[in-house]
Amino acid sequence: MTTRTEATLTEIASFQAHLDAILALESTRRIIDDAESTGTFPRAIIEVFGREGIFAAKWRERPLPALEHTRILSDRLGRLGCGGIASAVSLHDSAIALLRRFGRSERLRQIADQAMAGDVVLCISATEAGAGSDMLGIRSTAVAEAGGFRVRGHKKMASPSSVADYIVLALRGSEESRQGRDDLALFLVPTSQLRVGKTFDTVGARSISTAPVAFDTWVPAEMMIARPGTGLAVLSWGLAQERYAMAAQIVGACELALGVTVARMKRRESFGATLFDHQALRLRVAELQSRVEMMRWALNGMAADPAGLNVRSSAAAKVTVVRLGGEVMSECMHIFGSAGVLESESPLGRWWRDVKMARIGGGTDEMLWEIVAAGLEPDHASYERLVREWQPEMVESDCSADADQPVAVG
Repeated sequence: MTTRTEATLTEIASFQAHLDAILALESTRRIIDDAESTGTFPRAIIEVFGREGIFAAKWRERPLPALEHTRILSDRLGRLGCGGIASAVSLHDSAIALLRRFGRSERLRQIADQAMAGDVVLCISATEAGAGSDMLGIRSTAVAEAGGFRVRGHKKMASPSSVADYIVLALRGSEESRQGRDDLALFLVPTSQLRVGKTFDTVGARSISTAPVAFDTWVPAEMMIARPGTGLAVLSWGLAQERYAMAAQIVGACELALGVTVARMKRRESFGATLFDHQALRLRVAELQSRVEMMRWALNGMAADPAGLNVRSSAAAKVTVVRLGGEVMSECMHIFGSAGVLESESPLGRWWRDVKMARIGGGTDEMLWEIVAAGLEPDHASYERLVREWQPEMVESDCSADADQPVAVG
């Protein structure tokens, strides 16, 4: 499961410059600030990116998305300082990837084109009240009926379902419930056919607009993205895209936080010197910046290597970067002192909460480590060559060797 890109450096540079120009506009900044203030995901940001060709640039005529474009888009979203928008845009983008990569019907391809143009908003949801990271615990179903499928069930967390036009649902392809059975399927369902609940008040990433949905509706067969039994593999491919994007977002968010913190350290005086002049603080920030910089180069390497992105590498990148991000935000908030815990004075507390949310979205730390652990390979040859573990039978051989030696008499 790999992603290959054909993008040239010139295309990448042009894409980055165009994106930076869009995000620098006062109108774009106003959309972002209003979203943080109201705690609602703004459709307008999807419309802007679609109108300016941001989503379309990732695909063009390629069979797979350009990972370099994903990295740049995600990095810039992370630097916005608005975790909700960054996460929701990535979910929309990941849903496009699923439709473009696996959608076989003309209807699914039309919706993918509309999503790239910014005319519709997409979201993805698998989480249920009794099934979070364990997708085999999903109980919602899709059962064949009248040339299509009857979909029934609920999703506890769907983002940004309160403003989305379509939602990718992970469902069981049968009403039978057999423990451990992999019959997952993926369907695209209009949110107009769902009952969307009240938006949750989340601890962070408030503008992601997460809400529960319930459904008992019929959808035509052309809305099936992955047939029963293939849904887990298809969704895993999509999650690899999402986790890579999340890692790039957090790197961007960390660089924003560290830059703001260094500015604070050079302006704030304590004990007759700036905070930056205090070696303990300066070197702590230097250490964090070094680790963030190395993760940025690691993500660059994944984008450059045709086999760089897969389920295991994306899981490793996401869990490593997000845990580092929590450390960075915590230390930056600490260095800000009282201003760091007062939201009227700085955004550090909000950024800290956003990163905490990222440790859950896209897979918890423990689940991602399990994915990495599943690929661990033993080096039996080196073990046999290098390890000589003591065994009980060695006692007899030692004693025999001692018996051949003369016994000294005092």
